[in-house]
Amino acid sequence: MIRISHTSVKTCLLDNFFTNTVMKYISPEYLLFGIKILGLAILLIVVVIYAYLYYKKRVFLYNGGVSKNLQVWISAIIMEDSFESVELPSKFYRMMKNPWARKLVMEELIACKRNFSGAAANNIVALYEHLGLKADSIKKMHSKRSWHIRAKGIQEIYMMDQRDMLHELYKSTNSDNDYVRMEAQTGVINLTGFAGLRFLDIITYPLTGWQQIKLLEQLKHSSKKEDLSERIPYWLLSENDTVVVFALKLAGEYQQFGLRENVINCLNHSSVSVRNQAFKTLERLTDETIPALLMAHLPNESLANQLGILDSLKDQVSENEKPQLIQLLGHSNDQIKLKTAIIIANNYADGWEILEQKASEIPAPYQPILFHVQSVLKR
Repeated sequence: MIRISHTSVKTCLLDNFFTNTVMKYISPEYLLFGIKILGLAILLIVVVIYAYLYYKKRVFLYNGGVSKNLQVWISAIIMEDSFESVELPSKFYRMMKNPWARKLVMEELIACKRNFSGAAANNIVALYEHLGLKADSIKKMHSKRSWHIRAKGIQEIYMMDQRDMLHELYKSTNSDNDYVRMEAQTGVINLTGFAGLRFLDIITYPLTGWQQIKLLEQLKHSSKKEDLSERIPYWLLSENDTVVVFALKLAGEYQQFGLRENVINCLNHSSVSVRNQAFKTLERLTDETIPALLMAHLPNESLANQLGILDSLKDQVSENEKPQLIQLLGHSNDQIKLKTAIIIANNYADGWEILEQKASEIPAPYQPILFHVQSVLKR
């Protein structure tokens, strides 16, 4: 008797089911239906792409036309002697109802403001206020959506000389967003010059190296120079190390010789970066006592600061520092040796003789150091 297992029966039934199902769906009727669906899907995609490209083209042409008209009108307006004599065409006002047109006008005004001064600049500001664009800028400043919108609003406010918004700008100088904070700091300096530095009294976030460079450059173009001798000592005591560094840069940049003692006190600051900047500032505020002071601090400094001190002493040492410098030639670090050798050769009558004798006694590493010093000082 042939015995058929239940498993074999089940397997056979399943195979038949799948075979019948597959054959059903690959029949000509189903294949034709699938092709129709695929064709409709492709056609829909093509229509959507065409509609999108057509829309983009219309927007491009419209914006191009609007931009061209706006540029012509704005150029004519800002060249007038007085904004009061200007009559804006009705089409201009109709365009201003379009958000995109308002955006284009704002961008054009900012670009013009950067390039014009005097009566033309006054007309630009008057047009900005007349068109109600200030309200747009304030709305951007208070935006909750994105930091770049807030930064853009701040830029528009200070570029358009809106001094009544200074209080708002000052509040943003300590924003938790780097870009908003930097834009606000730039803005208060732009509007008030040196007086705008009072934001240094309150900021708790770091003042980046790049921002410090920007602010120093901006201050150079300030029409009204102010005495910083009363404010810098206060900033040198700030708990924000970057504020102290910036205050030291200000002291050096504006030759605050009366603050030399305040700067010297920073040589004992806990921050390496503050001490490093203090060395650089003292190089600019130097007198006959500074080289000895720097040499006294050198042994206890970090390697980077030791190298910085030696760089600042290249042209200002006296005979009093000579013994310590000769001793430094035996330092374990070759960079220290090299910079010390440059100072000795550059400042003492017998400097070359000292280096040549050292190279003769200990060729490695002093012979290569001697050759390098000769190339640096072009001997």
